[in-house]
Amino acid sequence: MRERFYIATFSQNAEEVIRQNRLGIELNDLCISESMDKEQAEKTLQTMRREIDVSCAESVLIHGPFTEIIPAAIDHRMVSLGMERLQEAYRFTEKLGVNRMVVHSGYIPLLYFQNWHLEKSRAFWRRFMEDKPADFHLYIENVFEDDPAIMKELVETVADPRIRLCLDVGHASAVAGPDCDITEWIRILAPYIGHFHLHNNDGKSDRHDPLPDGILDMQEILHCITDCCGSDTTMTIESGLCDSSVQWMENEGFL
Repeated sequence: MRERFYIATFSQNAEEVIRQNRLGIELNDLCISESMDKEQAEKTLQTMRREIDVSCAESVLIHGPFTEIIPAAIDHRMVSLGMERLQEAYRFTEKLGVNRMVVHSGYIPLLYFQNWHLEKSRAFWRRFMEDKPADFHLYIENVFEDDPAIMKELVETVADPRIRLCLDVGHASAVAGPDCDITEWIRILAPYIGHFHLHNNDGKSDRHDPLPDGILDMQEILHCITDCCGSDTTMTIESGLCDSSVQWMENEGFL
């Protein structure tokens, strides 16, 4: 399974851990949108190239910007800004020769009705993908969703085979609470999942703790992924301390 695992670059010592363990890299340089501003764009691109080169990453995935990407925004200018930022991120993928990008769903409960979010998201993501090549893949990630049905309906309503889900198990745990059954989320969403974000927490906050440190049974989750998801499904370790997470995975036989 080693070829299916990535390390997020915000993790401590990410480049060294990737190189030593022959893993993939998920670049986080575009997460904050201003990194793509004209004054910073070339520096950001150089940094991303350096991270790829220094880590000797086996494969590359990019995390797109998540600041103020809100498909359901009522103000059309806010929707346009989100689209503009994502298009800027796509141009980075072109320059780097990368064809996979993770994006946040932009769902904000209590502020926007779920049906409105789904309706606007369908139009937003279809518009974003309309000029993208057939081999470009987008993974929409859960953040504030407290029920897997929301993500299932989202990907079904968009109905584009290039768009799949990124299930962030830590986000699901923090939002749905300590009684959240992640394996049930996996079983419901398995046909639509292309990527996972793996980290642990206390079931209350999005702590991005190492895999064995928290309420989530990561061994059970990884076995469920193996049993329910396709062999092309990939996973990024998003814990702040990635070396201990990788060591745990080796000890448990997942690498």
